Amino acid sequence: MSNYTQGYYPHRKGPVTRALCSARGWLSAIVVVLNTLSAMPTKAAENTLFSFNSFPGFGELQTGSNPNGTLLRDASGALYGTTMLSGAYYNGTVFKLTPPASGQTEWTMSVLYTFTGGFDGGLPNPGLVMDDRGALYGTTESGGSWTNEGLVFKLTPPAAGNTQWTETVLYYFNYNFLDSTGDGVNPGVGLVMDKSGALYGTTDLGGGRTSEVGSGTVFKLTPLNAEKTNWQEDVLYRFQGGTDGRNPMSQLALDSTGALYGTTLYGGTGGCTDFFSELIGCGTVFRLTPPGPGETAWTKTTLHSFTGGWDGSVPQARLLAGADGALYGTTYQGGTGACTDSFYNVIGCGVVFKLAPPASQQTEWTETVIHDFAGPEGAFPQAGLVADGTGALIGTTSGGGPVSYGVVGGYGVVFKLVPPAPGQVRWTQTVLYNFDVTNSGDEAIGELVRDPKGNLFGVTYEGGEHMGGTVFEITP
Repeated sequence: MSNYTQGYYPHRKGPVTRALCSARGWLSAIVVVLNTLSAMPTKAAENTLFSFNSFPGFGELQTGSNPNGTLLRDASGALYGTTMLSGAYYNGTVFKLTPPASGQTEWTMSVLYTFTGGFDGGLPNPGLVMDDRGALYGTTESGGSWTNEGLVFKLTPPAAGNTQWTETVLYYFNYNFLDSTGDGVNPGVGLVMDKSGALYGTTDLGGGRTSEVGSGTVFKLTPLNAEKTNWQEDVLYRFQGGTDGRNPMSQLALDSTGALYGTTLYGGTGGCTDFFSELIGCGTVFRLTPPGPGETAWTKTTLHSFTGGWDGSVPQARLLAGADGALYGTTYQGGTGACTDSFYNVIGCGVVFKLAPPASQQTEWTETVIHDFAGPEGAFPQAGLVADGTGALIGTTSGGGPVSYGVVGGYGVVFKLVPPAPGQVRWTQTVLYNFDVTNSGDEAIGELVRDPKGNLFGVTYEGGEHMGGTVFEITP
């Protein structure tokens, strides 16, 4: 496995240069396997609920295009999400998909808000959260104040007799690139909400003097009144770059003690380098522990630094806290797979990993790779995992799968990992569904959402009937 990494952000906006699973020597070794897989029947049923439109001529541009991550499902079964592009002002939208009425089959698309790219924000991030009054909270990567550094917003549902949702900006990010002061800048993911209604998130850049752009932050927004119209922002942690980590791009996970868990794309002690052979690290997993009695500062602990080899590199997905206290996640690159970037540098196909907490009297967390992607069964996971209630884990990859329309590498898969039987150590991976660019879409991103019946909902960033991405349902 090469230490080479591309030095770009491979998340829901789409990579600058799409990595390939057609490495030198890889194709000839697995062409028979690929052909076999392409002929295999689909193991789960897929239903495309909505196809977004990338082209103005089709008359559906107002809905936006390129949905960019995890959906939010409410108690009625409605799905909420964001699109990164298009909309009336070409700056993205927040949408709602309402399930069919009794006796019907079609889901109903509604655009709740269209961003202008100005003071109301632009390019909304995935990861919406909802409060007990039905209001939605999220972040935008751009827009906001004149510095265009992103914001946190609230969408309030319509009052009785109205149809229009109302956007309120809760906070404008403000980082001074000249003297590296201020808070964070350009959040790249959405929020998590605690029981008190406080919001937590990350910014990709800003935060400190490690460089003129900063290495990112973790922030908290606390409501100061019952109506939640007045909020206070606090920076909980400023990443230092280097071995400390840089560029946190995953939605945070919150445990019952109030501790926060997340990943950084780069930094750590790994030897990954950028295009110019500069050391940038292979990414980290971190924990932020809230202050104890009489304290004010949160405590940051690096739980794991990826090496860029067998254990993975470039983690960007939300972590899943298991019932056993372990953390489960994915890395976009790394592992022993022969996938390459567009310059034919081997970067690996990504892994699924488990981080087990320290044993008694120990301090070190232990990482185990529970699946090492090779290409035919998936590659480049951009999303985290969901549990199915039996101990199995389900996720998606943004690439890999069988040969499709002459393209080696496929359009991504939905996969399931079944834990080992007693006395065994090997997890078993099954491909539940192979995506089709012309129908179900291409580049699945964001964690899946599971309903009480076990049906799974998610998005693809591209592809579908009008090539603007899709919302899909998988019935195992």
